[in-house]
Amino acid sequence: MVSKGTVRQFLAAIAGSLSIMNVGIILGWTSPIMGQLLGPNSPIPMTVDESSWFVSVIDWGLILGSIPFGIMSDKWGRKPSLLIIGPLALFTWMAVLWVDTFQGLLVIRFCQGLLSAGAYTVLPVYAGEIAGPKIRGALGTMFQILMYVGILYVYVAGTYLDYSRLTYALMLGPVLFFGLFAFIPESPHFFVMQNRMAEAKRSLVWLRGGANRTVDEEMEAVVECICKEMRGATFSELFTDWISLKALIIVQGLSVFRVMAGITALISYASITFSEMHVDVDPNKLSVVFACSVLFSALPSTILADHVGRRPLMILSCTFCFVFDTAIFGYFYMDRHTAYDVTEYGWLCILAVGGLSVAHTIGLGSLLSTINCELFPSNTRSTANAINTITLTIVSFLALKIYPVLAESGGMYRNYMVSSMFSLVSIICCVLWLPETKGKTFASIQAQLRKTSDLV
Repeated sequence: MVSKGTVRQFLAAIAGSLSIMNVGIILGWTSPIMGQLLGPNSPIPMTVDESSWFVSVIDWGLILGSIPFGIMSDKWGRKPSLLIIGPLALFTWMAVLWVDTFQGLLVIRFCQGLLSAGAYTVLPVYAGEIAGPKIRGALGTMFQILMYVGILYVYVAGTYLDYSRLTYALMLGPVLFFGLFAFIPESPHFFVMQNRMAEAKRSLVWLRGGANRTVDEEMEAVVECICKEMRGATFSELFTDWISLKALIIVQGLSVFRVMAGITALISYASITFSEMHVDVDPNKLSVVFACSVLFSALPSTILADHVGRRPLMILSCTFCFVFDTAIFGYFYMDRHTAYDVTEYGWLCILAVGGLSVAHTIGLGSLLSTINCELFPSNTRSTANAINTITLTIVSFLALKIYPVLAESGGMYRNYMVSSMFSLVSIICCVLWLPETKGKTFASIQAQLRKTSDLV
């Protein structure tokens, strides 16, 4: 039987992850409206080059917003830093309705990038800190699942609604997030960091389903761990302490591999990519099917993360990303540079895209935020996550900006040739350097990394 505490922790993680659902809506919004924006009756006319800026300018907001949100979450709290995203996101969608210039639309997308930075930076920290060790992996996957829910929502709505009506429909996301997350407690870890012990205890009791001896022991362990981690804590520890630096390098590497595996660009350019696969199906409808495959493949990772483990799933994910990226590369290459007619095999390429979405989601897509939270102590966790968001954003910006250029000038196959090479390298890196953190407390993970036993 599922305990009350487990239900409450999942409720808190889902409510918080609605902020990431809004990020999914923001990211996926460009795909269904791109045909309208580039068409003859565009509400805001733009060229192909301008459309690539429209898609990728959000990343500049992500870069500039990550560090400030990381600082805010340590100073004011995880919950307030997330909660403010709701009304501000609602305002950006209202602004879309009255902006009628390309430059104005870029400003809105930049502001949405700032808000996305807050969700990316703060939510993984919050979700990791409220979770018990045995379900931390499952709660961490809520991050990715809700983002895919947002992408699917905007793909489906965009299939049936025009530019203005779709904008109204997207306002539901921030309203739903604010309305639910307002009733969820703050992270007990943050209260301990602020020496607000009574509030920390109340928060932990709610999250664990009631006061008992186990909660008292966990509270003592959290206090002891954070007191030790916060002693002499400085930003420079991320770069001067070898263990922290090693963890930072591992997570940044995983961030690069996650983006370059191909799914990130495919989400934003799904309709364009599917239009080149020689299949007699509306590309927007294929985009909806793609979003469904990404979403439903994320669900098993909720269970697998805490049973199979982080490291095996990541290795499996990277391996199959390599296989499917290579298959997609082969299809587009044969279509472009050989006389062989691949028209009748377009459905095989679509299946490969579905396989890639599943492979990416079970590991690279769903576990990165969990691993990022687990490998760092309390004093550097928010800052490390902010740096990770910046890395993700820079690589994502480059991938989104280059994707249509490579597809138009040299052929779609070049994008997947690059993705397959990165996926191959990611297998090697995970095998050699990624530690296993399944079912361990934050203290025992740090002890494992430092090869000591005084914190277990």
